[in-house]
Amino acid sequence: MTALRGWIDFGELLGRARRVLAVFPHPDDEAYGPAGALARAGAAPDAAAVCLCLTRGEASSMGPQRGLTPDQVGELREQRLHQVAGALHLDAMLVGDFPDSRMARLDPGDVAATIAEVLHAFSPHVVIAHDPRGVNAHADHIATHWAVRLALRDRPGTRLAMMAYPPDVVEAAKPRLMFATPEHEIDAIVSLNAQETQAKETALRIHEALITLTDDGPPDCIRRPPIERYDFLGEEFDPPLDDLFAGLPPPH
Repeated sequence: MTALRGWIDFGELLGRARRVLAVFPHPDDEAYGPAGALARAGAAPDAAAVCLCLTRGEASSMGPQRGLTPDQVGELREQRLHQVAGALHLDAMLVGDFPDSRMARLDPGDVAATIAEVLHAFSPHVVIAHDPRGVNAHADHIATHWAVRLALRDRPGTRLAMMAYPPDVVEAAKPRLMFATPEHEIDAIVSLNAQETQAKETALRIHEALITLTDDGPPDCIRRPPIERYDFLGEEFDPPLDDLFAGLPPPH
């Protein structure tokens, strides 16, 4: 189990009626993925949003491109995570020291134990993560997915919402490798309002991401609509829900 920076006293958050935890291996995964849903929860007084990033992203190609050491890259990308936390109004940004691009070599039980520590402290209603194919077959994405599944094994009431990208989004992303989620497997379609769209766009720009949601986005970026889609593990909703917390039992 690795130590996590950014740990807080979660006691006050346990009284919030809707709590969401995003678990990803790399800085920028949260921006490409559920930044809009996180911003929605972060802005709601009865909700709480926490992100757990398991690595500092030190193996990024940014290092060779900019002449930075892995430690320098990790420091820069961790700083960006905290900027994103402010942009999305997150209640906490937790950062681990698992090795970037080597998570598939680790004991999944060790990674799961770190995730389980956060689950125990925060007790989220919804956990957001990559799907079993890791969106683009990145080994860290896949390893994190299965570590999340392992950590959730003793929490049957917690919803696992996996990022989903329909065929039209994948087609627009070519030639980048991505795996599409069939439309019938998508259980939630979250349409972002103007504030959530801007928050996600800000997060993407902090990370110098390759996509944009707005017309004035950086050149050569892929344009995506301000919509996020999710596939729930073990649940089916047709038509899809419009909120990640919809369909859950009322909080006690």
